[in-house]
Amino acid sequence: MIFLINSSNLKKGGGLQVADSVCCLLERFPEHYFIVILSSYMQDTQEKIKHIKNVEVIKYDIKNSISTLLFGRDAFLDELVKKRKVHGVLTVFGPSRWNPKCVHLSGFARAQLVMPNSPYFQQLKWYSCLRERLQNNLLKYMFIRSSSFFYTENPYVTKLLEQLFKGKFVYTITNYYNQVFDHPELWKRRSLPYFDGVTLLTVSANYLHKNLPISMKIARILKEKYPKFHFRFVFTIEETQFPAIEKEIQEHFVFIGKVAISECPSLYEQCDVVFLPTLLECFSANYPEAMKMKRPIVTTNMEFARGLCGDAAIYYSPLSADAAATAIYNVCTNVYLRQNLIDAGEKQLEVYDTYDERASKLICLLEDLYRQSLN
Repeated sequence: MIFLINSSNLKKGGGLQVADSVCCLLERFPEHYFIVILSSYMQDTQEKIKHIKNVEVIKYDIKNSISTLLFGRDAFLDELVKKRKVHGVLTVFGPSRWNPKCVHLSGFARAQLVMPNSPYFQQLKWYSCLRERLQNNLLKYMFIRSSSFFYTENPYVTKLLEQLFKGKFVYTITNYYNQVFDHPELWKRRSLPYFDGVTLLTVSANYLHKNLPISMKIARILKEKYPKFHFRFVFTIEETQFPAIEKEIQEHFVFIGKVAISECPSLYEQCDVVFLPTLLECFSANYPEAMKMKRPIVTTNMEFARGLCGDAAIYYSPLSADAAATAIYNVCTNVYLRQNLIDAGEKQLEVYDTYDERASKLICLLEDLYRQSLN
């Protein structure tokens, strides 16, 4: 069969890592031929897969044309599907804006569509919230128009999406850590400044829903309540992307900028706790990454987080800096609690599909959907 892997719409975030992981495993399916559409943000992926015999790489960024936005048509991709007689399309994460004229399986990772009551929306000013709601209505329309088949990375999200996209078919194929974590020979060292204290690591871009600024309130509370507790927050963003930090707590923050996936294992090795204050997720690879690297997790008490972490995390009320500070202090000062979280993380990893299993499930699902379309 000929399948088209569509990543033409991906620009940033975890979707790029998932697309990279799936594409690197396509050689394990020699019975199929894959036309892989990579956006201009995926140059590294192109270098990794250009040697694979059953893979053809095409660089293309889908355009926001009137034809695409209103009717789901893209002349280049439509012609490609027709000319090459493509049996099915996998859009790694939608909305693709394009509605292929063949079987189409689309990944879904837009948490704001299925979690409208998230505390994230409470953080927004009324006009920002209104704008987000309007954008979400457009996203919903584009998703529903583009496909009848979707997959999510979280059983909880699958249930929510089935309610939102009534009449559509929704499957669960979980995410995992990137395969680089299993190959130490590929790790690149990213050294942090020496520090005699506790390092709290957050590997994240500076999205609003990540709620990174709450760390300033947490730092003030920790400094006041536990003056002998030495700690620092390490963020993988530029300091210019973060709000101005009061002089009294500046020493507790380190900004190292964007990191490559191959540098992440060394950062986990140098941290004591993984801190994830996120308010809105379908999935976060940070969770299995922390479990793989045997680091305890402190994160928000949200259903998506509990479903992904189980007993491998300490949870706190999402908007409470006091609760977060207490959780952080307890984990950092209780060696038995830390070890229990690490042990639970090793067991929790078994719940996820591995990167091999994910790729296999996606390709097998495409096969099944194509065969069903013939009936």
